[in-house]
Amino acid sequence: MALGLDSKILIVDDLPSMRSDLVRILTELGFQNMKQCEDGKQAWDHLRAEALNGNYYEIIFSDINMPEMDGLTLLKHLRGVEGYKKIPIFIVSTENEKSTIIKAIMGGATDYIIKPYDPFIVKEKVMGKLKKG
Repeated sequence: MALGLDSKILIVDDLPSMRSDLVRILTELGFQNMKQCEDGKQAWDHLRAEALNGNYYEIIFSDINMPEMDGLTLLKHLRGVEGYKKIPIFIVSTENEKSTIIKAIMGGATDYIIKPYDPFIVKEKVMGKLKKG
């Protein structure tokens, strides 16, 4: 499945302001098909339910530090599902320590974006991934 501006996107973050910031940036880039979840458990439950119907998201953004289920646990679960083994999953966090970033990448993250969001960085990482397919 080719990635494009019509790609189905899931944004997972416990802070509504961070979700809103990312939605605004992605909307400015031309994306329209976005859903939001408040934590990893809510996202996991939603993604599993969608998968049962053969529906998969094509791009996922997940914070690391969230209640119920953290982003790295969600990432591990997703990479274990056939429909999510190869899709772009961006980990987003205020944590900028090298060890955390390496842990996310080694865990299967496509890339790591540090918050607060820099629209230029988000654009470069996401659009770069779209060009690569």
